[in-house]
Amino acid sequence: MTYTPEKSKQIALARLDLIHKWFEFRKKSTNKLQADYDFVKLHNTSNSHLFEILGKISRGSLHRWSAMLNGTEDYTKLLPQYKYSKIDEYRTVLTDEEIKIFMSLLLHPNRISIGKATALTKYKLKEQGQSFIPADITFRRYAKWFKDNNYDKWILARDGEKALSDKVEPYIKRDASSLEVGDILVADGHKLAFQVINPFTGKPCRATLVGFLDWKSTALVGYEIMLEENTQCIASALRNAIINLDMIPKVVYQDNGRAFRAKYFTDDKGFTELGFQGLYAKLGIETVFARPYNARAKVIERFFKEFQEGFEKLLPSYIGSNIQNKPVYMMRNEKLHKSWHNECPSAIASVKYAFNPKDVAIDLDICVTSNV
Repeated sequence: MTYTPEKSKQIALARLDLIHKWFEFRKKSTNKLQADYDFVKLHNTSNSHLFEILGKISRGSLHRWSAMLNGTEDYTKLLPQYKYSKIDEYRTVLTDEEIKIFMSLLLHPNRISIGKATALTKYKLKEQGQSFIPADITFRRYAKWFKDNNYDKWILARDGEKALSDKVEPYIKRDASSLEVGDILVADGHKLAFQVINPFTGKPCRATLVGFLDWKSTALVGYEIMLEENTQCIASALRNAIINLDMIPKVVYQDNGRAFRAKYFTDDKGFTELGFQGLYAKLGIETVFARPYNARAKVIERFFKEFQEGFEKLLPSYIGSNIQNKPVYMMRNEKLHKSWHNECPSAIASVKYAFNPKDVAIDLDICVTSNV
């Protein structure tokens, strides 16, 4: 069964109505030719519903539609003569075999570009001895239609399940206005993007900051800086948060890391048998762990970004968090910037002192030095 869009049915019915009005108009005149011209002029200058659908017409259109009806009332004979496809299909000159080859390249996990997929498809068709090869724009239009109408399949095939979850799947928006300060703390660890002095070896190294952020106020209410993210570091940060809030939080929403899931906090079987109780359980705190690889769910990630821009990059021992954002003096053959740079890594105690908002300016005057 051929698919016919509703718009085409509406046009065919409007043509049938216009033919009936034309016949009635002609009956009132003895000069049929002049009646045809007058009717066309009236239609083309009106603001009627039929004009909105059909637009301007000509005398020839009326006679052609009348001939198509051939004395019947079958409006389907007046349907626009377009080639229609089903709702989930695309009208294209590409054959099923051409589409199969093209889409196998386009939906490859290596994310082959549309231009390269087109070139490889045409090359394969020539190798198969096909004489007629569609134009590049034909392939490109089909790719655009497929992406617009099958975005979930496009993302899953080319970018994977995480991208599908981030870009396509529905999500729930959480409303922090229903919370009170101290109800929920969000905890996570952050590898510092600057160097400190290792107190055991005396050498520069990157320490770890564990922070507890209040979800309601988005304020960092407790933190600790140590060489590694471990249970001692997390427990100290939680203690500082409770002291600053002067209350015990109801829920701690935290990372899925090994240190956060330690028996010391979660009261696993081993500690129960030993007669101990998990730290959170002992304090009456409910623990919720974030889904793995879902950083957008933890509001503390925003704080860490601001922390890097407004604090870490101001320190002379800043080395960047990855190879893309490392400072110029660390790049190859940058002798001038290396000569300007004065590294001056700080002790962990100095960093904690500088991190206190009321003392930041004092400590930066002491630590941040440069010859630029």
